[in-house]
Amino acid sequence: MTAHPERLPTVAVLDNQQVVRDGVLAAIARHPEELVGGAAYASLDEVDLAAPGPDVLVLDLYLGRDDESVLEHIPALTGWAGVVVLHTAEEKPVPLRRAVALGVHGVVLKNDGTESLVDVVRRALEGDFVCSSVVAEALVSDERTTPRLTAREVEVLSNLRDGLTQRQVGSRLHVAEETVRAHLKSVRAKYMEAEREVTNTGSLVREAGRDGWI
Repeated sequence: MTAHPERLPTVAVLDNQQVVRDGVLAAIARHPEELVGGAAYASLDEVDLAAPGPDVLVLDLYLGRDDESVLEHIPALTGWAGVVVLHTAEEKPVPLRRAVALGVHGVVLKNDGTESLVDVVRRALEGDFVCSSVVAEALVSDERTTPRLTAREVEVLSNLRDGLTQRQVGSRLHVAEETVRAHLKSVRAKYMEAEREVTNTGSLVREAGRDGWI
């Protein structure tokens, strides 16, 4: 009786950019002894969660507009694919940490190259949580440089970013202007503790934006 070789894991990719999809599958094809390239999806609408999923899904954090992430879909995608590896150009720590908390099995920065991606896929299949570089690992794990803001603090900063005055923010949130100032004082203290330079409200909004809070 002829022995059948063990089935190789399939790797699919979900990214709205054709060049990225092609690059990921080309990298997988360079390792035919380990991996098999699977489907290439340009949008979530193309994914049939009722059908059998791939062994690995290489997932971009943003599919189209930069303010529309796939975070809310990660639990469903991790239930569909055996392993989900985030492959992203995002370098804001907050959304990356949210993705990790929601269950992705690895994080690869696109700047780290496709061979780093293949290595992360390989190790994630073995059950490890892996990052593609020291930079990626720091972004998802080093909370000392990224203050943890409350939901209300994020609301205040988001409204200020949109051009509202502190008085208008208070009116929108149904709190006193002094309460808005207290939230900003709290945010400023958190950034100063993290040794981040914040000198005024504009710099608070800027730094929160860099971190991905707003």
